[in-house]
Amino acid sequence: MSNPTATVTNVQRYSLHDGGGIRTNVFLKGCPFRCPWCCNPENLSREPEVSFKPSLCMGCSHFQPGARLCDTPPELCPKKAKTRMGETRSVNDLMDEMLRDAAFYEESGGGVTVSGGEALTWPEFLACFMARAKRELLQTALETTLALPLSNDVLAELARHIDVWLVDFKIADAARSLEQVGLDPGIRDENLRRLRALLGDDAFAARVVARMPIVPGYTDQPENVAANLDTIVDLGLRRVDVLPFHQLGSGKYDSMGRDYTMGDVPQLADEDVAWIVDAAAEKGLDARLHGE
Repeated sequence: MSNPTATVTNVQRYSLHDGGGIRTNVFLKGCPFRCPWCCNPENLSREPEVSFKPSLCMGCSHFQPGARLCDTPPELCPKKAKTRMGETRSVNDLMDEMLRDAAFYEESGGGVTVSGGEALTWPEFLACFMARAKRELLQTALETTLALPLSNDVLAELARHIDVWLVDFKIADAARSLEQVGLDPGIRDENLRRLRALLGDDAFAARVVARMPIVPGYTDQPENVAANLDTIVDLGLRRVDVLPFHQLGSGKYDSMGRDYTMGDVPQLADEDVAWIVDAAAEKGLDARLHGE
């Protein structure tokens, strides 16, 4: 039996989001898109990296001129100023960890959620992991842009084993989306149409959730919101989660040696996006603030 590997940055146990019930969220490393508001910059590259917090550094090792990091391996850093982000995990190894909490999943109606980055950058691993999870009778969810080309075989395999699809709707205009984040929403929409054909209309509407991150200057314009809602309805979806912009990932950028351009953008309060929830409800959608 195949036991593929992927680079994993985090296994978050006892999560209450992204799929329902008590969950374990697995974060795969790697994403081809570059959303300026990304809250997981440690997952952009597919390769393992090292995060560094200068405030914890005691200067015990030598830094090469101009280098961000010293020559001490993260595992030997006495103050934990350095952390290795990403390790190779196999499907079987990871599933053994998932099953430690099987009793919690069963009692709460939870399960496992795979996120990223963009988990679809690891299609073989993802398909095998989800198939194994279903064999273990676990509920499965995938958080994704769904904006990568997928073969018919891969999409059909995923459709058989993923119970909940959490699919992003960000910048509706294709040209602007490609320019600002590198994502073609037309690929997502075509994948969703193919997924609907595989699942059937009722199962598709019940198992696929549209998620709209509302980001000032990028996705919060009334015309963008209206276009996304029209697409969601046209595709046959019934539920949309409205996710206001936050700054929870801002502190990670310095430690990863990446620039963060959204630091001066204010977080959105629930009342700032209430009109979007109302607009979705007027379209006949089940609109949920924060996905709750």
